[in-house]
Amino acid sequence: MEIHDIVVTILAEFPYALYGSMLVGAVCAFLGVYIVAKRVVFLGAVLTQVSVFGLALTFLPAFALPHTVGSLAITLVAVMILSRLLTGRRIPKDAVLGFVFVFSIAVRILVMQKAPKVEVSEIESLLRGDILFVTPELFYLMSGVFVLAMTVHLAFFKEFTYISFDAETANTQGFKADIWEMLFYMIAAVVISVATHMVGDIFVFGFLVIPPVAAMLLVRRVKKIFLASVVIGLLSPSVGLLLAFKFDFPSSPTMVAVGAVVLCAAWLVNRLRVN
Repeated sequence: MEIHDIVVTILAEFPYALYGSMLVGAVCAFLGVYIVAKRVVFLGAVLTQVSVFGLALTFLPAFALPHTVGSLAITLVAVMILSRLLTGRRIPKDAVLGFVFVFSIAVRILVMQKAPKVEVSEIESLLRGDILFVTPELFYLMSGVFVLAMTVHLAFFKEFTYISFDAETANTQGFKADIWEMLFYMIAAVVISVATHMVGDIFVFGFLVIPPVAAMLLVRRVKKIFLASVVIGLLSPSVGLLLAFKFDFPSSPTMVAVGAVVLCAAWLVNRLRVN
């Protein structure tokens, strides 16, 4: 199939797959800059696993909530606890994140064992996310989350940037780091929870990490890092979707693979520039 035919097919039959993956890629790439700067990259993996645990929990009769609501509720509770533990000094951050990561996976497996057998395949499908069948409702929900997250971050860009890139200076200038940390983690929890339900955990974690790291290798100024990361987050899913159709690959891994190629290219450019 020619590229032109693939583009026509995607726009005609799977428009929300394209728009949704680009939207999630951009949102995750933006938030990922903060996460990478804070040196809590594993947080993205943890929150995606907490989100899918909440998603699986909604299949139990005792927790019969809408999937997105259950996932979001569990993720918000988890992030409220994490935000306190991650700002403490007694327990290392990676130990806290590692425990929550393993616990979420273990409990999710137990929950799935107790879910009705007829729904196990549906659970697995929701956990992986199916980009090709993103519904308009999910897309509009994600769009609303994107607008809300971007509005808050742009309104308080200075504060979020300070606590992420230079926490010590922020503290000396009177910023209440604990409050801003909590707000950041709450926004990240909402975005990651909805995004995971929409496109799956592999895609979300991949785009929380790959675009920001590539951007940091290519540019130095903070604002340009955000811009470059979002551009990579927008372009990689669109190219990946084209390649997935062209070569009959699964969509999410292909999109992440395209992002990885961009990251390798950014690393090479950085090395050549240094030498």
